[in-house]
Amino acid sequence: MTAAIGALCCGMWLLSPGLRAGATALEMFEYAGTLTACASLLYSMAVLLATFLDARWRGWGCMIAFYVLWWLSSHTLLPASVDIVRAMGDGSPLVAHTVPWTTMGVSLTLAAILFFAALKTVQAREY
Repeated sequence: MTAAIGALCCGMWLLSPGLRAGATALEMFEYAGTLTACASLLYSMAVLLATFLDARWRGWGCMIAFYVLWWLSSHTLLPASVDIVRAMGDGSPLVAHTVPWTTMGVSLTLAAILFFAALKTVQAREY
């Protein structure tokens, strides 16, 4: 996932003259780090859902969970420290020119908690 995000950001910066004019290589690197940290929460949510939903319902569960995160970000006033959708969009290093360290830390902490919950679910089920 990290390599794909890095390749995507690098490719976008190299192939888009407009993006190169508006953002430095360091800002693209910071953006790739922000995307990786925030996407880890989404990934760990999918891993947790995979421990108790079958393949057909796991896809629907992930789509619903991701939609709820987007809806909360768009329609409520979430604190900036927990709004990962904003950190990947309007609050990203490309737009805000600052790295959302707190949001990245919250995302990575929640990702670790969800992975731990997935581990405990798998151990309890004794696959």
